Amino acid sequence: MGKNEGASRVCGMTPPMTRLCWTWMLGITFALSCSKCDDAPAVVDAGPVDAGPATLSEKEPNDGPDTALVISGSSVVEATLGADAQKPDEDWYALKSALPRTVDLTVTTPMGGDVAIEVMDATRATLAAINAQGPGGEERLPNLDVSGTVLVRVVTVKKGVGGAYTVTALFRDRQPGFELEPNERRVDATQVQLGQAVSGFVSHPGDVDLFRFELPAPAGAEPAPLEETPVADAGDDAGVVDVDAGAEVPDAGSPAPEPRLALRVDVSALPGVALDLQVLTEAEAVLFQARSRESSGLSLRNVGVRQSDRVLYVAVRSAPLSTAKDAKRGFSVERSYTLTLVPEEAGASAEYEPNDELGKATELPPNSYREGFINPRGDVDFFKLTTDGPSIVRATVTGVDRVDLQLSVVRPVEGKPDEVLLKANEGAAKEPEQLNNVRCDGVCWFRVEAVARKVDGKWVKEDENADQSYRLTTQVTPDDGSEEREPNNAADQATPLVFGKAVRGTIFPKKDVDFFALDLRERQVKTPLSAQLIGVLKVDVGLYLHRVEADGKLTLVQTSDSAKGDKPESIRFSAEPGLYVFEVRDVKNRESNFQDSYQLTVDEGD
Repeated sequence: MGKNEGASRVCGMTPPMTRLCWTWMLGITFALSCSKCDDAPAVVDAGPVDAGPATLSEKEPNDGPDTALVISGSSVVEATLGADAQKPDEDWYALKSALPRTVDLTVTTPMGGDVAIEVMDATRATLAAINAQGPGGEERLPNLDVSGTVLVRVVTVKKGVGGAYTVTALFRDRQPGFELEPNERRVDATQVQLGQAVSGFVSHPGDVDLFRFELPAPAGAEPAPLEETPVADAGDDAGVVDVDAGAEVPDAGSPAPEPRLALRVDVSALPGVALDLQVLTEAEAVLFQARSRESSGLSLRNVGVRQSDRVLYVAVRSAPLSTAKDAKRGFSVERSYTLTLVPEEAGASAEYEPNDELGKATELPPNSYREGFINPRGDVDFFKLTTDGPSIVRATVTGVDRVDLQLSVVRPVEGKPDEVLLKANEGAAKEPEQLNNVRCDGVCWFRVEAVARKVDGKWVKEDENADQSYRLTTQVTPDDGSEEREPNNAADQATPLVFGKAVRGTIFPKKDVDFFALDLRERQVKTPLSAQLIGVLKVDVGLYLHRVEADGKLTLVQTSDSAKGDKPESIRFSAEPGLYVFEVRDVKNRESNFQDSYQLTVDEGD
């Protein structure tokens, strides 16, 4: 009896149902045989085995988009470039995908040859051009965006050189948090949420990665209501708005500072690559730019952007590795960088970079503070203080680890570098700096920077700290003549004196010299003077009286510098008509006291 016939009889079925019966019987047999096999491992269907990229062969002619070889999945193309001495050979490929995919594209080079890759959209607009490795090296674009059709042109760089090469295109699903190439144009920029990390490759020397960020709307911001425009009655005066000619037009005054947002920008390092980073407006105007050292990242603090912009772009590219005209740019197709943009915690109290020149100085509120970073290396921060009128300012900057800070008062000089009026560098790293009794008649500028130090015979500002901020604080009081006015370390900058009115000052920083002017040029006869100086702890102050000669030189006429510490000094002198200055300084010229004030009083008479 045949097998099929027996099955038909057992199942009581006609021969056409024999195969179905056999399936049923085998199922029963398997169930019975496994009744005691509960612990046996389950057999899982692994699905179809991945056979790897398909192997394709280039077919000529393919020297244009219409004859391009279509690649719609992971493939390795075996191809040949002709060695035409008249013109370089070129091969075209069309990468196609119905769904958005990412392609890792690699093109090898014929023996002794050099190839370049050009990536174009369906309209043949060039999106990227790559020739990074030179003769003998393969060209690679590891994260090419394929949504629809992307054209790839492979061409020999030199005429008369050709041979066999391969094109490898590995299709994969898009990877969240990763750039998509090409993204050099605004329209192609990779969209990123503020606070979200995004990664990318600097895959060739000319690679530019553009990322688009949207800023949050200012708190409480609402669209401004549309104002109705008055419309005149029809007739001879149609279209003319009647305005009262005698009405007073209010003065708009100076525009209020535009609200800004401080951002932290971090880019991780790439081996062998110096990074160039730009923060751009939607119109691609550069707001901020910084470069890293080779194989180093960037951590940029308090990058100030206008909240009204609402959209920012960040461009990451490779910077030259030296200052030479033909300096090379590094790149890496194996290692990716990571970029993050997050709002600073300091909020409205933060400095706003770039503020490395007076014209970009961050506004410094009176009797308040700003928080800033010395970052990147060589960073200089300028601040602008505006007062209601003549004022005396005390400015203090806190210290930070690894950076020796210097605090200066500067002023602009047309056509020349900024003039330093005062500076303080009393402490070392981590220690604060302070300037006392700074004169501010409406506007003054402060500068915070790292102190230059000598490295290999050159003065450089190498110190930076992107993790710890300093705080610049101001205390502003009206100038009522009771305090010295710094700078006053020269006769022509002397603080004016009034008979019988005490004036206070500090010997700070070290080697500080204070001059006070007494004008007796309108007097007809000698004037008896009685001056008393009450000293301070730690500093042995001396009092010196000079007459200012017609040529501006000083002639010493009286001295009192024998007391110690806070003991007083006094001078009595009968002065001829003229201009005189009192000088107050440390006798030893080596001590200072930022906390305690001396007091100088000059009376008329014995």
